[in-house]
Amino acid sequence: MSHWRELLLEAVSPLEYGVRNLDVNGYRPPGGQPFRPSKTAAVLVPLLDLPEPEIVFTRRADHLPQHPGQVSFPGGAAEENDASAVQTALREAHEEIGLPPEMAQPIGFLDRMDTISDYRVLPVVALVTPPVIWIPDAREVAEVFTVPLAVVLDTARYESQIIQRNGEKYPIYTLRWQGHKIWGATAAMLINLASRMETCARSRVV
Repeated sequence: MSHWRELLLEAVSPLEYGVRNLDVNGYRPPGGQPFRPSKTAAVLVPLLDLPEPEIVFTRRADHLPQHPGQVSFPGGAAEENDASAVQTALREAHEEIGLPPEMAQPIGFLDRMDTISDYRVLPVVALVTPPVIWIPDAREVAEVFTVPLAVVLDTARYESQIIQRNGEKYPIYTLRWQGHKIWGATAAMLINLASRMETCARSRVV
């Protein structure tokens, strides 16, 4: 097993850990009062299992009413028949980009994230066995592209700014790669992944 795989498996929260125990990152309501978004969703964070791994992203279709043209992970709202967040993420990835569920091996979670669009989103990290022929659903996805994991983990590449919403200040991160702008909740998930893997790497040095 290569070094990056060892770090990744150590960094993610195991599937058996329990979703309820995961931290919640993201936006906070004014005054810091307890808050729970009304909708639940999951996204798949697919890593192509290569010697030099790559993370798979989508660019949302320009005609969508919400977040048109933005870069995101395949995913969406949980449906009544979904037994778990993992099933939601795999189902959505199959529907949006044609990723066969049997080619994706879920290995763990990143922190849950509450978004300004009233969703609590659970990122499910999965290793994907290449090669994969992407079949984007044109109703939702304009493009499928990849970014090297090494680029994603280099936090010096990220731009950051503070925005204010409803009296609260929030950091917004942006990562640019080959003409693509990855920002908002998606970039925050990448920062979470990078932070987790950096922490694991440091613990090995001590």
